[in-house]
Amino acid sequence: MEHIAAIMVLVGCMQGEAACREVPTPVVGFETVEECHELLSPSIDEVGKVFKSAYGKCAEVDPALFVEDATIEWRITPSRQLEVKVFADDGAYAVAARTDDAPKLRN
Repeated sequence: MEHIAAIMVLVGCMQGEAACREVPTPVVGFETVEECHELLSPSIDEVGKVFKSAYGKCAEVDPALFVEDATIEWRITPSRQLEVKVFADDGAYAVAARTDDAPKLRN
């Protein structure tokens, strides 16, 4: 079984940062962060062909953590950067959550 050290998160937005959604990635998990970074720029370019704005980020994960047991939380910051957090799932299953100041989704 391979160990996952990084995941790629891609987000596309249609009308500003208020209408954003996570976009499927070509590869979900990577054994190294460097492998993720190699595919990141071309992946963002592909998302940009469909969406008005495209964002992407490689997020490091604890290799001992199974991605299926993790919560991935992302948001577009006021400076138009994609912020991604990965942490151990507490068992609750949240599909989406939104705050007033910025879009925020959970998978």
